[in-house]
This record gives sequence, C-alpha cells and structure tokens, in this order.
Amino acid sequence: MHEISHDTVAAAVRGAGAIEHADGRVLVRRLPDWTKAQYPDVTIETGASFLSGVRLELDTAASLIELRLLFRRLHLESAGFPLRPCVVSVEGDGELLHFVRDEGDVLRVDADWTAHHVPGATSVIRARLPRGGRSRRVVVWLPHNCAAEVVSLSADAPVDASAHRAPRWVHYGSSISNASEADDPTGVWPVIVARRLGLDLYNVALPGNAQLDGFAARTIRDTPASVITLKLGINVVNAASMLHRTFVPAVHAFLDTVREGHPHTPIVVISPIFCGPHESAPGPTEFRDGKATTRASADATAGGALTLQGIRQALVEIVDRRSRTDPYLTYRDGLTLLGPDDAARLPDDLHPDAEGYGLIARNFVDELAGILPGDAVLDDLPS
Repeated sequence: MHEISHDTVAAAVRGAGAIEHADGRVLVRRLPDWTKAQYPDVTIETGASFLSGVRLELDTAASLIELRLLFRRLHLESAGFPLRPCVVSVEGDGELLHFVRDEGDVLRVDADWTAHHVPGATSVIRARLPRGGRSRRVVVWLPHNCAAEVVSLSADAPVDASAHRAPRWVHYGSSISNASEADDPTGVWPVIVARRLGLDLYNVALPGNAQLDGFAARTIRDTPASVITLKLGINVVNAASMLHRTFVPAVHAFLDTVREGHPHTPIVVISPIFCGPHESAPGPTEFRDGKATTRASADATAGGALTLQGIRQALVEIVDRRSRTDPYLTYRDGLTLLGPDDAARLPDDLHPDAEGYGLIARNFVDELAGILPGDAVLDDLPS
C-alpha cells in the first residue's frame, strides 16, 4: 500500500474554507480560521466543522483506498436531535459506495448548553473500486452530519490531488442546506445539484445559524465563484433574532458585501421553504414531541416580528428594488422548491427528510443550470 502524504491530502480537499495539519492529521473546516474570533457561541463552530459538501478529489488507478478518520458527532438530546452515525461516500468509475460509522468522539450538549467531550475510536474506511488499470478521478465525500479529521490515506496505487476543475458554486444557507437528515453526503440537496451539473460546490450552510452574519458575507465576497445562491430567512424566524426593521437593512448589507467581490456574478436570493408553524406566526421555535412549534401568536407581528410570509415579502421587495440597477440579481420563492403540498416531507415540521431534499434539488437544478455564465471560475479556495 502507498501511504499518501498529508500535503497531497490537503491539496485534494474541495469545498472547505480552512485546511491545516495538526498532530499528524488533516483538519478541515468550512469557514476560514479568521472567522473564529467573530463567533458569538459554540453552535457556529460546530456547524462549520460539519463537512456538508466537502470532499477529497483524487486522481488514481487504485482499486483499494483506505482512509483512517476521526469523527466528532454532535448530540443535542435536549433539543430532540438524536446521535446519528457518520456516513462517508466514495465515488469512482460510476460506483458510489457508502460507509456508515458510529465510532468517534461525541460532543454532548445538555439542556443548559453545557458541552461535554466524550472521546472515541478512529474509524477505518476501506473502499474497493473496480480495477481499471488507468488513472481516474475518485471522490471521497466526507460526512455531512459531523466533523472529521483525516488521520491517514493509503492506496494500492499512487494517488495525486485531482487536476480536475469545474465552475464554482457558492451556496449560503441553514441546516436545511447542510441537510444532516439526508441518508449520505451525496443526498445533500446542493450536492445533488452540483453533481448533476458538474459544479465545484462550496456549501456555506450553517445549522442553526445563517443569520446574515458579516463574517459569512466576507467569506463569500473573498471566494472566487461562477454563481452564488443565498437561502435566507428561516433561522431569523426560528431564533426570533430580528424584526422587520433590522432584517431589511441586514439583507442589503449582506448583498452589498458580497457584491464588493463579485460585481457581475449571478446571485440568486432564495426565500424559505414551507414551514407550517412559522408561515403566519413568528418564533422562537420550540421542539415538542419531536415537532417544531412556536409559543408566539400571529398578533406578535404588529410589533415587527417576522413570519415566513413576512420574510418572503421583504425579500421580494429587496430584490425588486436592487435588480433595477443589478441585472445579475434574481429571486426564487422557496415555496416552489418545497411548498405546503409537500408538508409530508417535513417529519419535524421544519427539516426535510431524504426524499424532501431530493425534491428541492430537482426543483432547483434547471434554474441554476440556466444562469451559469460561460466564463467559469476555477481558482482554488483560500486555505
């Protein structure tokens, strides 16, 4: 077996904002390291460590690839989110192999948001691919629902970081874009779309967050992109973190920052998909018996509290106003991706199931294909 250097592993990473070597491992995060100083709490760091859309792209003739990974899973028992296994998917020569593992460290978060680290064992992934006798691209999709450190990579033939390049799609969103409920990393809806269209996905999806944070806007601003999509609003309502008065200027500021780095890049603003508890009632969201609900009433909107209906109307008005001078900015109603007729695809009344994520992807893929510019951006992400 050929032991692959950590430099080669790091060079093969796609869809990450930070890559580093530490303690004999390759550590990967989806946000740049400088953003850490701007986090208000641990949830953003946890979400940034989930590797939704992150993968290793390799050129190799190997028929056996062995990965040693240390997973770190999140257990939010008090919020009704179970401890899930990690899934790694390996793609090569038309084969798509899935590996489910429940080893690794666990970050257990109690009801008072006290975190406890429970150490666990390293996992070994052995992927056997057809023998072809030729070099081809092999993609290792890292887990979408947990953190993972690459301890080692070996193969029965030499391995190089892939020279393949594709137009980059930068997507910003919440847990619905992270898609932890998908069966495997290739079931994440932005990943489904990216694989269908042959795009280099950078999925800036932050579970429990995506609240128009400046560090996220600056990350997108500084990342080369052929197309940008911004799925806005659901967690602003879930957390009851903004009123209409603050939401509208925050969206404008976010778009202003992104436009500083991408003056002519197509940007699609996507409003929230259907969520029954918050269509006409504001947050904050509570979970009772595994279902999302709210203790607020529709009357609370008189003070400027936001519902999803209010979010969508605000985004329509923002995009309409800005698009008069910005022809590269468009709007997509999230209800056309997953609407009230699809409520059965929301087991907790908030997050889609695996079939729901597939539905979102199918409903969006043609639109994204239609706005991709001819001049692809193929540069590497900043490390």
